[in-house]
Order: sequence, then structure tokens, then C-alpha cells
Amino acid sequence: MNTEQTVIKEANTVGGLLKVVIPIALGMFLVGFDANLFFFGGTFILKTIKVNQFLLGIAGSGFAAGIAIFSVIGGYIFDKITTRNGIIISLTIISLFSALTGFVSNQYELVIYRFLVGFGTGMIQPEIIAFLGDIRPERRQTVIASEGIAFGLGLFVAPYIYAAYSTATTFDIPFIIAGISGAALIGVVIALVPSKYKLYQRPKKGILEVLNPSLIVISFSFFFFGIAFFAFQSYFTAYLSAYGFSEGNASFVFSFFGLALLIATLPAGVLGDAFNRKMVILAASVVMAVASVVLFIHSPIFAVAALGTILFGAGYGMYGNVNAFAQDSVEDAWRGSAVGFMFLIFNIGTIIGSPLMGIAVNAVGYHLAGIYVILIPLFASLVLVGVTPNVKRMVASHDSEALGEGE
Repeated sequence: MNTEQTVIKEANTVGGLLKVVIPIALGMFLVGFDANLFFFGGTFILKTIKVNQFLLGIAGSGFAAGIAIFSVIGGYIFDKITTRNGIIISLTIISLFSALTGFVSNQYELVIYRFLVGFGTGMIQPEIIAFLGDIRPERRQTVIASEGIAFGLGLFVAPYIYAAYSTATTFDIPFIIAGISGAALIGVVIALVPSKYKLYQRPKKGILEVLNPSLIVISFSFFFFGIAFFAFQSYFTAYLSAYGFSEGNASFVFSFFGLALLIATLPAGVLGDAFNRKMVILAASVVMAVASVVLFIHSPIFAVAALGTILFGAGYGMYGNVNAFAQDSVEDAWRGSAVGFMFLIFNIGTIIGSPLMGIAVNAVGYHLAGIYVILIPLFASLVLVGVTPNVKRMVASHDSEALGEGE
């Protein structure tokens, strides 16, 4: 009987589950908080350092490139290396270079720091999602929803923090807050989360056999979603500003994305676990496609912009079931790598989305750019979800400790 304390053993009770889930999920709060400080504040940051707004797309692509390159590494770390240490390393990188973002003085520093934040983000996303999805396989997306809620909370508060603590010439304080938040979270993770995740299981299949049709097709849906999502996030503040929204009103509208995501994620996770996960993902794609129509068919007035942003955020929260779907499609030993692969494909899309939106805005204006770079990819994503082969829900036993041995 193995008596070594692990995360899986700790999570066998409700109190132990909360003890390990909350600090790990809060890593995604930092990811969302930093991302929206940059995506919301980017328009104003570039004005402050006197750089053309087109660099939003370049900086966004640098951020996405860092995520894409290191997402597979993060998934592999989950499967092969001490998970807690991987998360701590990722949090350290994000915290440091998020704080340094507040002190950039030119476009070169901005692109470099955002790439390095992307490095940490790329590692931590699959680590956290695989970590949470593996604790309770029978309620996989319900547990994963905790990271979506934390992510949505970070997205929600970031525009207000940026608007409250930046000026026409400075933007350092919001990013310093992000850095301090990350440092505090590292301490909490070290204090509460056991260093060992679970007993190692030798995989029955090689990594190439993991790439089954369901995982591949759903990943391409995630790819097109990545194009649309980063196109939206990178230029939405600039879009609102171009139509006369003040920084305060723009921050209010932008925050609705995170609020809607926060509210929709848990119910969508429960539905995905209880019924058909693929149908929830399909519904999410429809909701986001409708949101893009609302946002870009007419000039944005406050109520319409708010409605479209809420729909987009709710759809994003529902779409989070895609990660549990990916984990359902593979054996226990490769679940982290499957999520890492998904984020690699997703972030190749995000690398394309930001500069493509910038080019389209310059060529045809915001409305047509929204149709071409957001609505059409979302429709492609929807179609691919529809043709993805469904998977039988796979509930792993982990090892004997997951079933309560040693309690």
C-alpha cells in the first residue's frame, strides 16, 4: 500500500479537493488578468509609447507564438514531470514579464516581454487544465470549469484595474499588480499543493497513437476559434475607441466578456459532464457566431456592444468543454499531452488572428474585418465541431490511490 501523499489522495475528500483545485485554478486568474491588461490597454499603451496601432497585431502574435511554442511542453510536463513545479515555474515567468510590461518604452521591449509572458502562459494552460481534468474524471469539465471561472474573473477585473491605475503617460501600476498577484499565488501553491501529482502510469500506446480522428478534427475547430478569438481581443478596444467610446465606457463593455465567461463556464461544464459534451461545444460555436454578427453588422452603440460582448464571453465559457472532450478521447497517461496538442493548434490560429485583423482593418475597416476574420472562422469552427466523431466518455481509475486505497 503506497502511503506517499499526492494530489490525487488529497483530492479524495471535498475539503482536500478544494484545497488543491482553488490555488491551481487561480493560475488562470493571473493568465486572464495579464491578458486583458494587455489586450484592453494595448491601444492606450501604444499611444503612450508613440507606436502605430498596427503593432497590436504584432505584439499579440508574439504573445500567441510564445504560447504555441511552449503549450506542448506544458502538456508533456504534466504527463512526465512534477506538475506543481511546472506550474510554479510558469507562474514565475508570467509574473516577472507581466510586471516588466508595465515599464516598456518601445515596440521591441513590448514584443519581447509579451512573447515571454506567452512562454509562461503556453506552459501553464495545459498543465492546469490537465491537472484539473484528471482529478475527477467522472466530473471532468465541472472541475475544469474552476479554471474558466478564475480566467473569467481575471478578464473581468483587468479593464477596471487598467482604467483606474493608468494615466495618459503611465501604465506601470496595473502590471505591477499582476506581478505581485502572481508572486503571492506561487506562495499559496507551494504551501497547499502536494509536490507529487499521482503515481506514474506507463502508457499503453505511443504518443503518435494518441492523435485519433476526434482529437485531430476538434483541434482544427480550436484552430479557427483561435483566429477569431485573438482577432476579437486584439482590436476590440481599438474598435470601440474608433467609434467614440471613452476609456471608461470601453472598459465597462470589455469587462462583460469576462463576466459572461465567468457565469457560463460552470453550468456548461455540468451540462457537458451530464449529457453530450460535443453538443455543448456546438452550441458555444453558434452563440459566438451570433455575437460576431451583433458586434460587426452595425456601428457599435453601448447596448449593442454590451450584448455582443456578453454573447461572445458566454460562448467562450461554453466552448471550454473542448478541453474535456480532448481528454476523454485519450488514455490517462497522455491526457496532458492531448491538451498541450490542442493548445498548440489553437495558438497557431491565434498567431494568425491578431495581424490578420490588423491588415483587414486597414484594408476594409472594422465592420468587414469583423465579418472576414471573426465570423467566417467561427463558422468554420462550428462546421468542424459538427463533423467531429463523438467519443465515449473515458473515466480513468488513475491508480489504486484514486479509488481511495490508504485512507
